[in-house]
Amino acid sequence: MIPDSFKKRNFATVLNYFWMKKILSALLFLCLAAFALAGQEIRNIDETVVIRPDGSAEITQVWDVNVVSGTEFYLPFDHLGPIDISNLRVSENGEDFIAEGDGWDTDRTREQKRGRCGIVRKENGVELCWGQGDYGDHLWTVRYTVSGLVMKMGEYNGLYFSFVNSGLSAPPQHVKVMLVNETGGPEWTEENVKVWGFRSDSEIFVEDGAVRAESLSPFRSSSAMTVLVRFDPDLLSPAVEYDKGFEAIMDIAFKGSDYVDKSSFGDVAILLLALIAFLLFTPVGWIILAGIIFLIFLFNYHVLGWKYEKKIFGARKVKGWYRDVPLKGSIPAGYYVLAKGDAMSAWDKDYANNLIGAYFLRWVLADVVEVLPDPENKSRVNLSFKQQTSFTEPLENDLYAMVREASGKNLILEADELEKWSKKSFKRMSDVPSRALTIGRKWFEDRHYTEKSDRLNKEGQEQARHLIEFKNFLEDFTLSKERGAIEVTLWQDYLVYAALFGIADKVAKQFEKLYPAEFNQFSRILNGSSLATVISYSGNISASALKNARVASSWSSSSSSSSSGSSHRSSGGGGHFSSGGGHHSFGGSHGGGSR
Repeated sequence: MIPDSFKKRNFATVLNYFWMKKILSALLFLCLAAFALAGQEIRNIDETVVIRPDGSAEITQVWDVNVVSGTEFYLPFDHLGPIDISNLRVSENGEDFIAEGDGWDTDRTREQKRGRCGIVRKENGVELCWGQGDYGDHLWTVRYTVSGLVMKMGEYNGLYFSFVNSGLSAPPQHVKVMLVNETGGPEWTEENVKVWGFRSDSEIFVEDGAVRAESLSPFRSSSAMTVLVRFDPDLLSPAVEYDKGFEAIMDIAFKGSDYVDKSSFGDVAILLLALIAFLLFTPVGWIILAGIIFLIFLFNYHVLGWKYEKKIFGARKVKGWYRDVPLKGSIPAGYYVLAKGDAMSAWDKDYANNLIGAYFLRWVLADVVEVLPDPENKSRVNLSFKQQTSFTEPLENDLYAMVREASGKNLILEADELEKWSKKSFKRMSDVPSRALTIGRKWFEDRHYTEKSDRLNKEGQEQARHLIEFKNFLEDFTLSKERGAIEVTLWQDYLVYAALFGIADKVAKQFEKLYPAEFNQFSRILNGSSLATVISYSGNISASALKNARVASSWSSSSSSSSSGSSHRSSGGGGHFSSGGGHHSFGGSHGGGSR
């Protein structure tokens, strides 16, 4: 006879074992799934959107991927409203998939879906699906038709669409979307087409009669490519008319975005603080207090040497020397450290000027750009950009392309050409420092040198200190007893970083004094101009170009704010995407990729 108490305990033990086994199995499945997804890759998405006169579009996407799990690839589109997506076609290696149209059956095996594609219709959206076939690398070409992509929205015609979702099975490493004009109407220009982008580290411009949106760094899982475009009424005649005007769509898209000018709130806060200060202190007392605070800061900065932010350097004072070129020679990484780590950077705009000047000097010293003496002014030079070249860093490529464009038909940058170009293309030029900050921050993130945003860990702080120690070394080079012989190619790197520090002229003089023979080798690439003239020119032209870009940008912002009343919106001239905003876009969804 088995006691009842034993039966109850035994049953409970079996039950607990049963549930524990199920939980462990579920955890094991999740771990295996996570491990499989870790191998997923979406290397590139290249998307061409051909827009027709009626506002419909033919979209072609090329997906460069590596798949390691699942039976199919899918792209969800939600919140379509009056938009319709149809006519899905997929091909790979020149072979067309069998198009099943609507009614795609997701509950099939990988083999049953191989070489086939179709659409799943949902209540307010669709899923475009195709069979993945074998695991491994794929290069799929996906085509589909979107009716109503551009709609009539009150006074203007508008497009507000998410071309790439967040939450894909693997974040894309690079995304490019081109909107191509096949409307038969006027050419698209910055005057008749306004553009904005949301939710990723990307840029968007109207250029060469098309709209280009392209990522500047790999996507995160939360990144998306959401685009808002306003077309003047005479550019096309959409077949679909939306029940809201473009201003209402802008209100939705701009909510929480960087495009909204928060100065109205800031103005109220400043007025409130000024009122409090007026009530608590006399005007003289306020001036004295402000002066004391500033004197304390100057005392800490110059006398005590507390020049640096601890979150970047781990200390407020950095001493010692570092002989090697720091940060693997990355100009954006160096700029990031200086701009974020110098306690005076809030007042000092020279780092941004030095950034562009450093690139100029690098090109000259690497013999990528030819120095031509200016026959009308011996204190300056002209630069020939006839050499078409490419760099590993996208920002350097873009900056080179900007200056080459500014140099005109003869591709020789002459007096005031870059300054004049910067007034017209102010957004592209003024975005260079912010893009450098983003790239510089990512340089540290890729090497796991960060704890959180704009705070470096111990390894990162050590790398940041090397930058200042290297600056100390360059400034005190003549005092170093262990300086030894330095190769000319290494001097080129030294001078480029010295330009970033704003001390290139001083370092060049030391170089000439200590190593006259090596210094004379530079004369071969300077065509008789002095290195001092080239350094001065690089710094001056960079400062002038950025200044003109900032002035033009400020004028454009104020003009846009005054013309749009209290909304204070961006002019739509293109530039960097907003990290926020872009909500409730047509087609906007989450997820996609392998499943």
